[in-house]
Amino acid sequence: MIKINEKEYQIKDWDVLTIAEAQQLTDIELPKKMKKLYQAKDEKEYEEAQKKITANDEIEFGEYTGEVLRIMSDIPDDLIDYMQYYDRNDLYEYHCREKIVSLLSDIPLYEPKGMKSFKLNGDVFHFPKGLKIFDKYLPNHSEKSLTFVEGQAIFKAYMETKDKGNIAMLIAVYCRPKGEQYDEKKTIERAEKFKSLPMEVAWELFFYIYKQLNMSVRTISTYYQQILKPSSMPAS
Repeated sequence: MIKINEKEYQIKDWDVLTIAEAQQLTDIELPKKMKKLYQAKDEKEYEEAQKKITANDEIEFGEYTGEVLRIMSDIPDDLIDYMQYYDRNDLYEYHCREKIVSLLSDIPLYEPKGMKSFKLNGDVFHFPKGLKIFDKYLPNHSEKSLTFVEGQAIFKAYMETKDKGNIAMLIAVYCRPKGEQYDEKKTIERAEKFKSLPMEVAWELFFYIYKQLNMSVRTISTYYQQILKPSSMPAS
């Protein structure tokens, strides 16, 4: 919550900001010099990029931050237009920047809560169960191979493009009412509806799959290391 002229306004958190709104945010073109700041690999690179930012760059960035605030807050448009560019930039820096970085990065700045299901229009949708193999749990035990392959293809596409349409489709592929089998037509229809879900659901599923995939690779690698290990029996 922020206060402007004695009036309080809300900045949307992950439990309110929808997938559709996240898509709108990532569609706004980030000014080139600011993009370099976000892409800096270390502190030195960040400082070098920061030194090249001019007053005109700050003004240009103020136009960008204004567009972000229109989506991420309930501040009226006319008040956003009335603000000086540096006021918009300050609001963005303190209240929005971290989320924009998350939306543009490979790994979002989000702490998973361990969500297992969510509700939409009165229906309960469940996250996929784990798969037990080699005495370890891997993703999607309850899923057919077609569902798993399609889901991983969409997950890969999201990691490469950051397209929030892909993450809505990913939720539709994996999250269904209890006992319901995968159905392509239903999945496509739901993906559009799931764009109204909060990003909290998207990040919860993202980290669930990310964690399970990492565990899958470690488990399979350990298994093959064991079966390929030379026998310790003495030679005859």
